[in-house]
Amino acid sequence: MTRKKKALVIAGVLIAAIALFLGVNHELTRVVWHNLTAKKIKLDDSQDWSGGMSYEKLQYSDVSESDYLDLYVPDSGEKMPLFVLIHGGGFMFGDSQTRQAQFMYRYFRNQGYACASVNYRLAQEEPFPGAVEDVKAAIRFLKANADKYRYDADRVAVWGESAGGYLCTMAGVTTDEDFHGVKFIGEDELAEPVSADVDVIVNFYGCEQFGTMEEQFGQLGIPKLIRSVANMWLEQGLKEYDAEEYTSMEGFWLRKELDQCTPEELDQTSPFYFIEKNLDQNSDKHMVIWHGDADITVPWYQSRDLQETMAETVGEDKVQFKLFRNLGHAADMFYSDESLFEIKEYLDKIFGR
Repeated sequence: MTRKKKALVIAGVLIAAIALFLGVNHELTRVVWHNLTAKKIKLDDSQDWSGGMSYEKLQYSDVSESDYLDLYVPDSGEKMPLFVLIHGGGFMFGDSQTRQAQFMYRYFRNQGYACASVNYRLAQEEPFPGAVEDVKAAIRFLKANADKYRYDADRVAVWGESAGGYLCTMAGVTTDEDFHGVKFIGEDELAEPVSADVDVIVNFYGCEQFGTMEEQFGQLGIPKLIRSVANMWLEQGLKEYDAEEYTSMEGFWLRKELDQCTPEELDQTSPFYFIEKNLDQNSDKHMVIWHGDADITVPWYQSRDLQETMAETVGEDKVQFKLFRNLGHAADMFYSDESLFEIKEYLDKIFGR
């Protein structure tokens, strides 16, 4: 049983006790029940793939041994779009081979997309904005090496889930002047700079605006007790990395409590700030946002607010938001073939396939 699953089981026991003592809260019961009984999808963990070339642990930067990516390029007679994948894990856990990243690249490489799953420096190794800079360096590396690995540098989408949803959004809405502190391998030898710009951002249940989730969970009626128990994996992470002086994973990553940050400092962490700063109605930037309404790790209001801000800035026709009934955080059903086919159809349309 995974750490997260154990936490949810404990949460279920607490909910049962609270329900018996205070009476049943039907909405809360629904949310917790669907977290505890979520359907699972069997993940084929075979490393054999005969549909193309696999490049494991390609180092994209010399800054850290953590700066590598796994690249999968299907056999094709023509160059294909590139799908860059950013794993989640609360900025403290995970790597390029997380369960969710594997669901993504295994599906999309079989649909004719080159897929790159990016590893980056976690909070215990490097504070903000290290991971943002790593992701942007990885995208530039991939675009600079498009001819070598045989995909199209002019058709690029980026996906992320949870913390990776934040990272992919930050990478997608910032300019090349923002967060350019990490150079990719071979960057200094290029005659012309390479941009980290992407065409499509696909954000699954990302945390987008630090310091707002507590209030939003209150509005949704999810008690702090339930969230604390369900997200014990984050609290355990703070203990594991001797960061118990921080009250949240965001504070640990920033190395500064959120209530001690100035408005200007918080702006630098906010995709909303960069959307309004860098994009407008003429921007040819598309975004897909998915979230579950039973999420007790990241409130779905984070995605609602992102959709509203993005739609107001670039236009409603360029933004799609889908709220999934009864799905919790990182639920397997986001990654069913039926669900991912919707993303494929969207990308195919944008990329003219």
